[in-house]
Amino acid sequence: MKKHPIGVSLLLTLLASIPASAQVAPKPPADAAADKSEETVTLSPFVVSNEGDQGYRTQQTMIGSRTAKNLLELPVAVSIIGLPQIEDAAAIDIHEVLKYGTSGVTRSQSFNNDVNIRGFRVLGGTLRNGNIARTSNKHLPFFDIERVEVLKGPAAMLSGSNSGMGGTLNYFTRRPTDKPMGEVKTSINSAGRLRGQVNVSGPLYRKGESFRVNYRGTLGVAKSDTYLGKDPEWEDQRYYGAAVAMYFGNNTSLTIEGSFDDNRTYIYLWDFLDISVPANPRTGLIDAKLNRYSTLGYSPGRKKDAFWPLEYTDVSATYLQTLTDNSNLRFVYNFTRLWDNRRNNRGITVRPDNYTLARQDIRNNNGNVVHGFQFDYQYNLVTKWGKLDSMVGADGFTQNGFNNESILFMPDADSRTGVAPNDDAFYAQYMSDFDLFDKARPATAGTPATKNKTNNRNLSYYVQENVSFLKDRVVLVGGLRWFKPYRSTLNRVTNVLTEDFVKKHRVHRYGIVVKLLPTVSAYYTDAQNLFPANPGRTDLVIQNDGLGEPFKDSEGKLQELGIKFDYKFSERVTGYGSAAVFKMEQTNIRTFGTLPSGNQGLIQSAMDSAEGWETDLGLRIKTETGAIDLIVTYFNGDSAIALDKGKAYVRQANAFAPWKYSFFGRYSWTSGTMRGFRFGAGFEDEDKRRNGAHLVDRPLTADAFFGYEINKRWDAQLNLSNLTDELYIIQVAATGLVSREDQFRAKLTVTYKW
Repeated sequence: MKKHPIGVSLLLTLLASIPASAQVAPKPPADAAADKSEETVTLSPFVVSNEGDQGYRTQQTMIGSRTAKNLLELPVAVSIIGLPQIEDAAAIDIHEVLKYGTSGVTRSQSFNNDVNIRGFRVLGGTLRNGNIARTSNKHLPFFDIERVEVLKGPAAMLSGSNSGMGGTLNYFTRRPTDKPMGEVKTSINSAGRLRGQVNVSGPLYRKGESFRVNYRGTLGVAKSDTYLGKDPEWEDQRYYGAAVAMYFGNNTSLTIEGSFDDNRTYIYLWDFLDISVPANPRTGLIDAKLNRYSTLGYSPGRKKDAFWPLEYTDVSATYLQTLTDNSNLRFVYNFTRLWDNRRNNRGITVRPDNYTLARQDIRNNNGNVVHGFQFDYQYNLVTKWGKLDSMVGADGFTQNGFNNESILFMPDADSRTGVAPNDDAFYAQYMSDFDLFDKARPATAGTPATKNKTNNRNLSYYVQENVSFLKDRVVLVGGLRWFKPYRSTLNRVTNVLTEDFVKKHRVHRYGIVVKLLPTVSAYYTDAQNLFPANPGRTDLVIQNDGLGEPFKDSEGKLQELGIKFDYKFSERVTGYGSAAVFKMEQTNIRTFGTLPSGNQGLIQSAMDSAEGWETDLGLRIKTETGAIDLIVTYFNGDSAIALDKGKAYVRQANAFAPWKYSFFGRYSWTSGTMRGFRFGAGFEDEDKRRNGAHLVDRPLTADAFFGYEINKRWDAQLNLSNLTDELYIIQVAATGLVSREDQFRAKLTVTYKW
């Protein structure tokens, strides 16, 4: 596969330009200079500050240590995409956010937050303001999100979520403010997709310096008749969010945040493959290519037969207490409720004639209620020889859920004609009510219905030490976390209860940070995840037959060496970024692969591994009339699965792209005749990546935007996405079940602020 040296050249050029006696970048404004009313926020080690952020540059995060730290102080790879970059990209979901600004991240599906980092899946590793967030089959709403943080590699020790070998995504919401402010934003794209949001915040009550209350409110709505151009798709979403922050003097705060997402949007995998494409005789893999009948005008199902209402409620309370000058306390309670009711009529397999689609009707009703907590105690000891920053804490949750599923065989469809004449008779026989799970039906109608109730509980506790010496130039980091999980499943068809008392287990994260210069640091990290075996077995002959081998424990490991910098070259030029080399491996991965029958099904790969290097580089250049902001990323690596051992070739691990690069930048005029205007563009490309037995090739894509700040209140922006109008494949779940990217779109966004 071809190599791209662009990342190497950029990295060497940038590092070579740093002189031996580096100039120290000016520090952000000191906390003491802030308004006293902000002291609770500014002084708490559990709250991130955006002081000193400029352009696309954002340097402080909590995701890498459980307390607010500068990126230079962390022995982990973290990327931050802030609000300016999100707004320039007009991003409304995680895939549009992660398209630029972070290396090694690839998209997995079109309708939810499923992504891969360095080839390892991240569907379950999702946080909201540092707390474990929902995992569902729809996008997390972006109406109140102001930045996204990406931590790469195992994060069980840090987050308390022992899932997601690839990494963790943290969605950071807007905070209540001391000053009244607000924003109304509306947008419409060339397909008639409407979207609007309102965010307001400010002071609600104040009693001198002893007590004050701030608030934030959010309303969001999205509406369209065709989401990605297919007839059965639509968008219908309403979002309500609010937060209240109470400050008791300067040492104590309580923030309560809640949201309700009513999302009836229907997006699914509608396309199908050309099965006449031969397999590569050396690797056995097939280049994924859309079937000539898989057009925008054809869908394997009808709009009137589909529905997907989803409701999600999230409430959290965060208590912060400064106990002494060098000790702090944090406690978080979180409640979530998910209800998901859907009917997906879809293609599943392309018949040998290469135009007939075997189809399925999926009835699914699932939901859960979760109560969770986080507790952290931080103590900072300063001695003559250095500093000791100690933390202890615990995370826990209990989840009660249910899942009812029925898979029915629909009549085959002829994709050449674009009609499904037998569907009316099919749906007359199998109505849409969910009593279907209890009704008897012929064995030929589909797989047996499943009805399960589940209870998951988990308690974990951790210790973490940060030891710094030599005037903070060397920092040693070490942490251990112990997990005690429990799972039970009640099969409501057979009334069989399966309890799984999973063994107590421990994970670690160790690291070292060396400040080579005040603005340049090097780091090394060694981290681990451990996933106890789930009850159940792999597939053997057909999907979900449960006749394969039992699941085994899965362990993930990471070793990484990197360098970070945040350097001011001159009064006008600031550079920032990171570069890292890594090695990751995970044993006994549960994934989809080719079964002995030739179908795709659940398998357990003995081990997947990935190694390589990556770099994220940022640059801000001030000019006489404005400023240039640039973000460049590059990733290059190799991967393998255990089945390749001893073979003459390496067949890459699932979802791993051997190389990927991206560029995103803008020029903003702040003075002169063009004052208020801004222009930007981005492009990205990645190598072929494997989906089961197929190789998916994502072509070079490009986007552009033009904006004008009319005055301090009004702003307008035009975004042009997928300028080459490529209809390319995102994911292959089966030969008749494929998702693709949207075509060219133009979107106009108008914003009013106060």
